[in-house]
Order: sequence, then C-alpha cells, then structure tokens
Amino acid sequence: MNRKATKEQIYDLADIYMKEKRFDEAIVLYEELTEMSPEDESIIMSLAWAYMESGRKTSAVDCLEKLLKTELKRKIFTGFAFDELVRIFKEEGKHDRLVDVCERVAAAQPEDVELLCTLGNAYLTAGQAEKAVEVFEKVTRMDPDSSMYFTSLGEALIAAGDFDGADKAYDMAIAINPSEASSFYNMIGEVYFKTGQYERSEDACKKSLRSRPDNPFYNCNLGDVLVKQGKIEDANTAYENAVRLAPKSRGSFYNRFGNSLAAEHYHLKAIDIFRKAISADPRNPFYYLRLAESCVAENLIGMAEEAMRQAKALRDNENIKIEKYK
Repeated sequence: MNRKATKEQIYDLADIYMKEKRFDEAIVLYEELTEMSPEDESIIMSLAWAYMESGRKTSAVDCLEKLLKTELKRKIFTGFAFDELVRIFKEEGKHDRLVDVCERVAAAQPEDVELLCTLGNAYLTAGQAEKAVEVFEKVTRMDPDSSMYFTSLGEALIAAGDFDGADKAYDMAIAINPSEASSFYNMIGEVYFKTGQYERSEDACKKSLRSRPDNPFYNCNLGDVLVKQGKIEDANTAYENAVRLAPKSRGSFYNRFGNSLAAEHYHLKAIDIFRKAISADPRNPFYYLRLAESCVAENLIGMAEEAMRQAKALRDNENIKIEKYK
C-alpha cells in the first residue's frame, strides 16, 4: 500500500474513533499523521479538536497557537484558530492570554475593524477600559458611519468612568441611525444598570420609552432600575404598564418583578407580586418556589410550606429539584 493510501486510511480511522468518542485512540493516530505531514493544517486542527474532546485543553491550545502563527503570515486572515483561542480563553477566564492573542492578531491585521473590535472587547473583559476606549475611538474613526461602533465606544467609556463621553457616543449612534433610538437608549440603560449608575440608567430607560412607549420590556427594565433605587410604587406602575401592553405575558412579568423585589429584600411586596404571577399561571411551579423563598425570608414558614406543597404537586411535569424548607 502506498504512503498516500496509508495516510488516508489512518485519517479515516482517526475520524471513526472521534465519532465513536474514542478520543485517546484518535489522538494517537492524529499525532502519527502530524509526524507524517507536520504542515498539514487540517490534521493539526483535527488533533486540536481531539485534545479538546479528551479534556487536554493545554495540548489543544498548543496546536491552535501553531495554526495561528501560520494564519498570521497570510495576507488573507482566515482566523479559524484565532476564533477557537478566543473562545477558550473567554470560557476559562484567562484574560491575559485573551488580550495577548487579540493584540497579536490586531497588530498583524491593523486595518481589520472586526479584529480591532474583538481586541477592544478583550480589553473590556480584562478590565482595561482605557485601552478599550482607545481601540473603539480608532474604530469609529475608521468607520464613522457605523452606529454599533459608537455604542461599543459608549460601553467602554462607561467602564472607564467617562459618563458624559459615553452619552455623547450613544448620541452619535442615534444620529447615525435614528430609527433605532429606542434600542440604543435601552442599551445604554442596561450598561449603566450593570455598572450601578442607576439614576443614569433610569434616565436612559425613560428615553427609550419615549421613543417606544408600546414596548413592554422597556417598562420592565425601567421597573428593575426603580426597584434598585427604592422607588417601589413607581416600579409597580412600570410593571403594570408592561402587563397592560402584553397581558399574555403577565405571569412572567410579575415573576420578574417579584425577583427584582426579592433581590433587594422587599420580600413582603414580592410575596404579593408572586401571588399575582401564580394567579396568571397557576401551573408554573417556579412561581410557587419564588413565593416560598420570600415567605421564608419573612419567617412565614406556614405559607412557605404551603407554597412548596403546591410546587411539588406540579413537579411531575417539570425537571426540577424541590427541597423542603426548614
């Protein structure tokens, strides 16, 4: 049998082992193939996948790094190895390595806006907001007609603490694409919410509602930020507006409102709201569970036990674990 046929047979057998989840056996064959054809990128990628499936991520990363070096030498950047490395480093929280690989690729492809955006997001993930701002400022200069790049700049500016600059960046996005104003206001509201800037978040949520008063989810977002500020009656009004706009979703809306209240320890109010959720959808065991949790927080053990009993009665059709409260 000639060398080419032998190589093909080995490859076929290795692929069969992969399909059968016999990863260690597949690795042996792929390693043999890499010795036969050390520059064959398809074999190296197959070996990387085999390493990943077998739990040997370090070895998989080594293969992907080897492929990346080859990718970086080409004028046309394919990015297969790069995408996998970014995914792995994100999943494992290896921010330094994520930034390093993004910096190398951006340096090799300095005119690729999407790669620069990936670098900017890597900086944000790693807590390097100032560097993210620099990258997204460059991106908006390269493509000043893209509203989304200005929203990315706005997010980076918020992370850097430049709130006035962030507002201006989002204003630019709206000026470029005014039909999406409500979406952009909602977007900045969510970013401000995540960073604890609740007054600014509230202002943005109200602006999104002025643009789209018929959007129930914008009302829910406003309700959540109002709860954070202790404005419970105003939050209740926002959620009732959401229910009025989408009455078929009232169960999930009330449940969300209840969860927001419970998270801020307004358990007595949450109990009332969870009861509304149950009234809207009495067959949902999760609503009873949330009710029970708030009852326990208020030492209403009898009520909690009754809610748990009802939840357990419904669990036959749900794949959840329900434990008794003590």
